Amino acid sequence: MSFLNNFRLHYHTKKLEDYIQSENYADFFHYLLDLKKNEKLFFQLSLKYISSSINNFQNNFSDKKIVWLNSFLNEDLDYLEKFFSFYLGNEMLSSYQMTSYLEAIDKIMLQKDEITFNTLVNQSYFFQWMILNSDQLKYKFISNEIPFFSTKDNFNFTKSNITQSFIFLINDPYVVYQKIKKYNNNDQEVARNIFLNLDNNFDQKTVGKTTFSLSKKGWHTNTQSWKDPNVINSLRGKAILLKDLVSDPYETLSSIILHLIQSGVKIELDYGLIEKYINNNPILPHEAINISQKEKKFIDKYINDIYRNDEF
Repeated sequence: MSFLNNFRLHYHTKKLEDYIQSENYADFFHYLLDLKKNEKLFFQLSLKYISSSINNFQNNFSDKKIVWLNSFLNEDLDYLEKFFSFYLGNEMLSSYQMTSYLEAIDKIMLQKDEITFNTLVNQSYFFQWMILNSDQLKYKFISNEIPFFSTKDNFNFTKSNITQSFIFLINDPYVVYQKIKKYNNNDQEVARNIFLNLDNNFDQKTVGKTTFSLSKKGWHTNTQSWKDPNVINSLRGKAILLKDLVSDPYETLSSIILHLIQSGVKIELDYGLIEKYINNNPILPHEAINISQKEKKFIDKYINDIYRNDEF
């Protein structure tokens, strides 16, 4: 690091630490955002301070927010993702491209890196802060497979001053298990481990220049985490069943847009636009369930309460 860069880093570090020490977080966030033109410096200082600062600050620090589309399998969100790309594009009179959480993280990374689940937990607020400030959009619609988490230090997957709302799409657990089994050569043992995360393995995938080693924690844990009443209430969430989207897409999509509006998202409810999308994109029913009673009995031990309560 050159002398000038080193001087800048120490100078801005001192200013930010003064704001933190005096608990003047409003000026802290404003000062940090003023450094955005220096991409590397902004990244370094955000990484060092933003997670703890957001954790300690309860008020809004930005008018930009994330809207999450969550599901255990990202592919179950395909229809919703295409719908929002279409709907938001028409709202903004320009093209809109949905992105996944991992893609959004990769885009803000300055160089090739590896992100573990532990890193994601400890730096979740940092990643979301950087994503929100990566462009001028007021809302970032992001798809996600990761469960909601909360640590003993009170670091959560996200917070209400980062997130505007979320939709959690729940697919029939038997269908989800059957899909996983099909993708793994109909191997029951592998399918059980992935569906229920029995072996506590981490799924490793590379997105762009970034390698992720993460865990969805099993269908039952993932589903319960996003359906928790405290999470639903604090983050203005809404859980919907995929079967309802299939059986009545017009009513379900309309209810989703209405929920987002009631949660503070500044979009219009355009029934004509919803109808146009459905007419041009008929949703297909999922394939019939074809798993044995023995398989059902095994996974029922983990999913029975959730399965019964949601009346799939």
